[in-house]
Amino acid sequence: MTLEEKLLRRLAERHPTEAAALLGEQTAEDAAGVLDRLPEEMGATVLARTAPPVAAGALERLEPALATALVGRLPLERAAALLRRVEPETREALLAALPGAERLRSLITYPRGTAGALMDPSILALPGDLDLDEARRRLGEFSSHLALELYVVDTQQRLIGVADLREVLDPSRTGTLRALGRTVDPVSDHADLASLGARPGWLHHDTLPVVDDHGTFLGAVRAERLRQIAHEEVRRRSRGGTDAVLALGEIFWLGLSGLFSSLARPRAEEAQ
Repeated sequence: MTLEEKLLRRLAERHPTEAAALLGEQTAEDAAGVLDRLPEEMGATVLARTAPPVAAGALERLEPALATALVGRLPLERAAALLRRVEPETREALLAALPGAERLRSLITYPRGTAGALMDPSILALPGDLDLDEARRRLGEFSSHLALELYVVDTQQRLIGVADLREVLDPSRTGTLRALGRTVDPVSDHADLASLGARPGWLHHDTLPVVDDHGTFLGAVRAERLRQIAHEEVRRRSRGGTDAVLALGEIFWLGLSGLFSSLARPRAEEAQ
């Protein structure tokens, strides 16, 4: 074993969170190379703490046997969150190789119309303790996964808040990403479409974050996706010759309408 490998293992064993932070700064290919040089238990511990875009990309580049072994050592919720991000072909190969994968598959596959099924799992989230200069560098690497807002997570990938992308990209700003984060009300991955449409957050955001029961960030639902569902459902009901009363799309828009009414009511009462 080389001195470099000894140092790598020492870091992963004693400081897995710091090792994961360093791994998250690498390309997915380089991250896979690092994981390939760690014992499976250490590799899984570091992988569980690594930024999801890099972790998922690394899984896709590892030898199937090692990728399967690492996923098999992860907590179920974390394994499911990563597998949602990998390419379908890789995901199915991993699930087929994992013993007792039925539980894991059930966590990945959400019922139709739930936030988990509608979310985009590739939307970027970055650690709150990340320096803004480093955050801006990473944004350039993952530009295809950006929304108008950037989600901020802790070292366990739990949602902390959301930051305005324009503020993050402002070169005059210094400090950590956490300082720019604002509180945001997340959506449960099992929330149905009716409750999604009634979320007050749509009045201020184009996307809403989705979390599991542990507060782990899983992805985000885009307002555009809900509008698309609304239009598709109305057209489907119309072709069938039935009224689109309480169609999925109408539930969404009725929810927003109710929000505006409830917000306006206190002002009207004050004016009386």
